[in-house]
Amino acid sequence: MPELETAGVTETSVRLREEHRTGRRTVADAIEVVGELLGPDDIGSPYIQVGEFELPSGQTLALVDVVFPEFDCRVSLPTSFRFKARSATNACQEEFEISRLDRAQVCPDGSVLLVDGTELRAVEVIPAALPLQPSKLDMIILGYLVSLTKSFNCCRSLREGVPEHLREMVPDICMPDFSRLREIKAPFLKQIRGHIVDKNPDLSVSNQKIADTLAVAGIRIPRRRPSLQAHCRNSATIRV
Repeated sequence: MPELETAGVTETSVRLREEHRTGRRTVADAIEVVGELLGPDDIGSPYIQVGEFELPSGQTLALVDVVFPEFDCRVSLPTSFRFKARSATNACQEEFEISRLDRAQVCPDGSVLLVDGTELRAVEVIPAALPLQPSKLDMIILGYLVSLTKSFNCCRSLREGVPEHLREMVPDICMPDFSRLREIKAPFLKQIRGHIVDKNPDLSVSNQKIADTLAVAGIRIPRRRPSLQAHCRNSATIRV
């Protein structure tokens, strides 16, 4: 496979119609933007650039750009986990991991040639449903856990760790970082619930709801040791 021509392309290359990014879906849509704004007879040798970053939940999400080296510009597509396309041997659309698009060559008709030599047509990204709005109650419970354990370093901006030239594409929102929350040594559910009641008597949450929230965040709850009374009952059962 020939080496991609990237001369003249910079990380700060012009982004065309960025405000309409979420309305685009296909590689052909990106080519259409260049045609409408620049009107070239030849689009040159465009390729796809996939920039991955990790969400606070631990999931890896991808930012997808169709790069046009000859014009030092790029057109972005929605953030995605996967994309769908038709292969040369299958008329039906199949789903693929978004990382396979990285460095793929783009043809004038919108088809692409992956780095492994696979040819795909009708390439369409599947927009990711970003978990930007956790349930209000979950956030409240996690907030009280953070205050109880004084784990105030467990939040970060979504833009943290994202390359500089991609940060404007990521919402500037501060969220609990689940990779950090998982490090919290959580007290027993009864203690957490007691802390919540002390701080907010009007908030009614069950131990089960607290456990569900912590499980989603990957936080382990320590198991209680069997009480002496339970141990005695078990021993008596065994003797019988």
